[in-house]
Amino acid sequence: MNIVKKYVGKGKRKTIIGMEREQTTSEYEKAIQYIDQLIQQGDLQIGSKLPTERAIAEELGIGRNSTREALSILHGMGMIERVQGSGNYISKDAGGSIHRILRMMLALGTITGKEIADFRCMMEKAVCLDLLERGLSREQQIRFEVILREMEAAPSEEFLELDKTFHAQLICVTENPLFILLLESVSELYQEQIARVLQHMDHAGRREILTQHQAIYYHLTQKHKEAMLEAIDHHYIR
Repeated sequence: MNIVKKYVGKGKRKTIIGMEREQTTSEYEKAIQYIDQLIQQGDLQIGSKLPTERAIAEELGIGRNSTREALSILHGMGMIERVQGSGNYISKDAGGSIHRILRMMLALGTITGKEIADFRCMMEKAVCLDLLERGLSREQQIRFEVILREMEAAPSEEFLELDKTFHAQLICVTENPLFILLLESVSELYQEQIARVLQHMDHAGRREILTQHQAIYYHLTQKHKEAMLEAIDHHYIR
């Protein structure tokens, strides 16, 4: 007797193993959709504790193994955090999960360093256009001017951090959560790509980078749209 049992339904032949696999897939997808629905409804927010595996399984009428699989997938994506002895929580570090995915894509060759730089450049243009439209407060201008002054005399390692701070400040000033989420994730990966270059850059090279930052800031504050966009392009062509 064939140990792989088969059944016939609606003119199609399927294995018992195949049926079980489809059922399991359907069940863990239900659990993921259920958690997503709780988030969309506002019942779960950043830092919120998720219902227990048992509660989710009973609510949906599915097996606890399927619920556990769904939670493992969400944890692997960085969407939930596991706290030993406490439970599962909505992650406070969504940007970190995006960063990990991008890093994996880079390692697998799905994306390239140039594509990361191009995307970073395009997004910074969008950020600066938003800031150009709204304008910078005097307090915000002072922050940028302090960063630029500190860059003038900074050694290589400190210069690298100030470079990162300058771009991070542009993002934060927008107060746009989506800009902040996406750009922080991409910027961290981009900084990793160029860190070695900046660390070994001589004084003349650092002076050139500083001049580029100064140009971006100057044209932003003076509302010179085309010159600002050109300065950003020049900064990212290295």
